[in-house]
Amino acid sequence: MKKNGAILLLSLVLSLFVPYVARTAEPLGMSLKTEGLYVDNVNVRVLRQMFADYGYKDYIYMPEWKYPPLFLNNLPADFATIEDKSFRNRLFIQILAPLSLLVNEKIVLERYPLLLMHERLEQKENFTAEDKKYLESLAEKYDIFSRMQGHDRYEILLTELLNRVDGIPPSFLIAAAAAESNWGTAREVKLGNALYKRKVWYKDEGIKPLEDPDDSYRIKTYPTLLAAMEDYALNFNRDVNFAHFRDLRRQRRNHSKPLRGNAMAYNMVRGSPLENYAGLISYIITFYDLVNLDEAELGSVNMFWKKNK
Repeated sequence: MKKNGAILLLSLVLSLFVPYVARTAEPLGMSLKTEGLYVDNVNVRVLRQMFADYGYKDYIYMPEWKYPPLFLNNLPADFATIEDKSFRNRLFIQILAPLSLLVNEKIVLERYPLLLMHERLEQKENFTAEDKKYLESLAEKYDIFSRMQGHDRYEILLTELLNRVDGIPPSFLIAAAAAESNWGTAREVKLGNALYKRKVWYKDEGIKPLEDPDDSYRIKTYPTLLAAMEDYALNFNRDVNFAHFRDLRRQRRNHSKPLRGNAMAYNMVRGSPLENYAGLISYIITFYDLVNLDEAELGSVNMFWKKNK
């Protein structure tokens, strides 16, 4: 029954997008998953129409601050040819907004079991075998090491994971991508979805930078924009260079203060070779009112056929 329901849901959603298929140079690729609809091979004209048809005409002042779960795997092929810089920048934000919210939803799903463990620990309950397995898997992912054994080990892992497995303000994720990729027009984005131009050292895999004679690194490539953003968020949550970022985030959590991208930006010690990086990030967030996204959330796939008239 569930399988039949999923098939019906997919057919309903895809039927809504049939009018767009003929308007693209390549076949419009779509994949419906639990979290939303993933789209390939869309051009700017079709994307604008899709956004408009589903009430997503701008990235701010969305009804109830709910954003359509429409996820582009790549920027439109003709994105960099947009001549109107203001329009291009705002479309870039529109594209990345749902992705940034999805990244944070996935982090929340990882964090929630940790919060439950912490509550049980305060009630003097022991870690279960499932708890320990989960803690070990996340400790490896978030690069946490401890020589302790037994109960003390898992208490240490839990404490540090609660510090690391936490959200990155969507405004920050978008502003950083804009700064690093020149609003999505950098060649690295077109070649490999490298929104943040993350470097990999002493490997042949990746994009060789044109402007740098240093041959010891490449720019890391990704299959999708989402993968690039997830990798960037993970790096912030585990790399020693961003410990100050995580400390401020923990302090704000402890004082029940919301996470805001512009507040987080100024606590960065090292983020980019770009000059005055923290100031640049804060300026982008403020100028484009991106803090609105820090209070937003994704809507359900039902939004795809509940069009705003």
